[in-house]
Amino acid sequence: MDLNKKLFIIGIIGSILCFVGDMLLGCFMPSKEFGNSIIFPPFSDEWANSSPYRFVVGGLFGVIALLLMFCGFYAIYREIIMKKCKYSKLFIICTFTFISVGTLYHCVFAMTAYIYNKLYNLQVLEAKLIAEQLFFVFIAVASLAAVAFAGLSVYLFFVTITGKFNNKKWLSVFNPLLIMLVLIILSKILPVNKVINGVFAWGQQSLALFITFMMFLIYSIRYSHNELSDNKKE
Repeated sequence: MDLNKKLFIIGIIGSILCFVGDMLLGCFMPSKEFGNSIIFPPFSDEWANSSPYRFVVGGLFGVIALLLMFCGFYAIYREIIMKKCKYSKLFIICTFTFISVGTLYHCVFAMTAYIYNKLYNLQVLEAKLIAEQLFFVFIAVASLAAVAFAGLSVYLFFVTITGKFNNKKWLSVFNPLLIMLVLIILSKILPVNKVINGVFAWGQQSLALFITFMMFLIYSIRYSHNELSDNKKE
């Protein structure tokens, strides 16, 4: 098994671990009065009645998962370099930004839920407000991760739709940003419950990356071997 295939597998494992962490943090009924869930995953009043260690484990899983998912992005970057795509550095810069800021984002969200839980159980009346205000301090940083994710997704869509990957334009359909948009639409259509909230509001990004890494792994298995064989013949 060559290096890229190993990297994709590690990235897939990371996306699965991230999804588990998302479920620990987000598999609750969302709070309707929280007005920024359009951009960020919604808070939940049910955080107050859960074990605080659930949030610690969820945050830890998220941090480890992002480090593993970097391997999947790096495998795509290696493919981009082999195809001699222009502005390839843009992809890896966006990836570094997304991973580094994303790890902080997971920590902050887990910490927010943990603090809300602790303050509520100490009977602090403004527990939810304090937790929300703490989170909003980091919104600008979290937005940077979102911009970086959009940037790497747009670049990946461009190089795949223009046929740089052996003219396999079908790869562009499995772009992480496109998949996320579909999942977001589903979250608005499907009835609101704990599972739907966890999967589509919180787990949308990890699911999207799981699908993307899986499709690129299939591409790598099916077509990279043929490409190497053609190069040897030449």
